Amino acid sequence: MNDLNLSVIVLSFNTKEITDECLKRLQSSVVSCQKKLRNKIEVIVVENASSDGSLEMVQQRHPWVKLIVSHENTGFSKGNNIGMKASQYPYILLLNSDSYVEEGTLETSLRYFESHPNCDALGCRQILPNGNIQVSAGFLPTPLNTILWISGLNIIPGVEKLVKPIHPRDKSFLNHEHQAEWVMGAFFMMTREVYEKTGGFDESIFMYGEEVELSKRINDLGFQIFYVPSITITHLDKASSQHLWEKPLLNEIKGLVRFFKQHYPQSYFLIKIVLALSLALRLVIFTLLRNTQRQKAYWQALTVI
Repeated sequence: MNDLNLSVIVLSFNTKEITDECLKRLQSSVVSCQKKLRNKIEVIVVENASSDGSLEMVQQRHPWVKLIVSHENTGFSKGNNIGMKASQYPYILLLNSDSYVEEGTLETSLRYFESHPNCDALGCRQILPNGNIQVSAGFLPTPLNTILWISGLNIIPGVEKLVKPIHPRDKSFLNHEHQAEWVMGAFFMMTREVYEKTGGFDESIFMYGEEVELSKRINDLGFQIFYVPSITITHLDKASSQHLWEKPLLNEIKGLVRFFKQHYPQSYFLIKIVLALSLALRLVIFTLLRNTQRQKAYWQALTVI
């Protein structure tokens, strides 16, 4: 089954022990997949200028991977693009260093593509360390659903039935296999044709929101993305951000701004007003609560819109 040959891209940045565990589990899945499908699999680790000894760890404990060393932190988008550009096989899997696959993950994923020729990209069920299912798929941002989301109006009962939500809260959405408009970049698998037609991630988005922007272009080109819960991974989530929510907040706002400037320029001014009001309200609230950490984060977010 040479047509099921796979390139796996793992971006490493300051998650030494987590990356080690990721690669250990990935190696088990690679061995199992190659044994059952008799295919070829390459694992490319892009070391993104870590300062915690991650580079030395990969060199010493995982000489079986192809290692690409960057001398600067290029961010999630550019780092993965570097890995994809160096890849050679028909299928490409982008796997976060804080994502742990199961032994059968790679085989199940490739078999899904084989049995679903209309599938061009897919995402999977992602389980958080506390056992909860992470919202790892949804509908693309539009001016309407984005305004509902950032204003908080999306929590009103019945709203999600009228307007497709960016992050569905209905549990049934994550329990069934179906076509989705975006899937999370922690486990993002695609055909080489999708990569070649899209060119990969928008490198102006440093981190957070890049998979949604890429999914927008994938949809616009007529490709289909599927959410497949029979494929499951464990996702530690935000390991490279040391679980500090301020960095993801700022980068997510930057990603949202980039998305609307690029894909809905005529609606950006309205989005900017609603976003500014929402952030300003939160800034006032946390100023009154004397929470300087969140106060600073929302002030920084206001400066980038």
